[in-house]
Amino acid sequence: MSNTPSKWVDYSTGLCIALFVVTQSVLAIAPLSGGASWAHLVGAWSVPIALPVLFAIAGMHLPRTLFGSKSTFFDRKVLRFVYFYLVWMVLQTVALHIIGAGPQGSGLLESLALGLVQPVAGLWILPLLAMFGLVTWLVRLLKPSRILLIAALLQIAHAAGLVQTGALLIDGFAQYFVFFFAGYQGAGLMRQFATRLHKRTSDVSSAIAIWAAINTTLVIQGTATLPVISLILGLAGTVSLIALGVLLAQSERLQVLHHMGRNHLVIYTGYFVPLALAQGFLSASSFAPEPGLTSLAIAIAGITGPLALYGLLRSTPLKVLYRRPKRFRLKGADAPRGQLIGQSYDTAEEV
Repeated sequence: MSNTPSKWVDYSTGLCIALFVVTQSVLAIAPLSGGASWAHLVGAWSVPIALPVLFAIAGMHLPRTLFGSKSTFFDRKVLRFVYFYLVWMVLQTVALHIIGAGPQGSGLLESLALGLVQPVAGLWILPLLAMFGLVTWLVRLLKPSRILLIAALLQIAHAAGLVQTGALLIDGFAQYFVFFFAGYQGAGLMRQFATRLHKRTSDVSSAIAIWAAINTTLVIQGTATLPVISLILGLAGTVSLIALGVLLAQSERLQVLHHMGRNHLVIYTGYFVPLALAQGFLSASSFAPEPGLTSLAIAIAGITGPLALYGLLRSTPLKVLYRRPKRFRLKGADAPRGQLIGQSYDTAEEV
């Protein structure tokens, strides 16, 4: 492959974050825009794959620090996500209250306090990643097959409605930890798989088309979220999006997806602003736009807006929204000052 051997990781991640933002836009606008549309199918189609693939790719990067320095691991895989969650939770909560889109009947301080107990809806992935890293560190010496089996059973139980507590971290752990741990354990196999795909691109294209057709059929039938099926679709989607990422990286097309993948957490932490503004506008007016185009427009704004904001702030004191200052790092952690929130790899940059 040209450029870096793992360029496909950024392409695959870029695809996932794009699907995720589209899905969130559809879910937010559907009740306010007056009906279903083609965008609903796109959103439903991406639900079985977007987050499982994101968590699997996050798990792939875990072996770099898991058995190294304890302070380095906790700094990069736990404290990093806690820091950015707290920063963006405060920012998001304040912003939503300013534009009048905060929780009904809750004051600002109450909402901030609640965000420490129940992660806010737009940012729950960050503390979940910290939890995944911590749990994996705790069980790192146990047999991986047993952990995978338990994680798979938890996912099946969640899909069956047996683990539905209403607590985002508990439910999210049950639903997605299996994909994170599978990514961690299968990191070597995934990279070997990606390397071998270069010589068989025609077979890869056919396999991706078959997978997409199966995923579409199950989504239309309403069976994609059923126990076992949702687990299989998540794992199959991971393999398929890795393959698609390899094809895109090899062709060097759609560089925008590569850029999105490199900055996926920048997008994730900021997409809520255009979404909340659109929700507020549609709720306060009688305007009923075409739901599909509206969802697409909001998704585009949810992607380009955070990237533009990051470009404006990265050289200002507000870069602390995207980089951790040295005082918020653990002593002894093997990394230079600051860390870019959107970096796909375990690298850090000087502040």
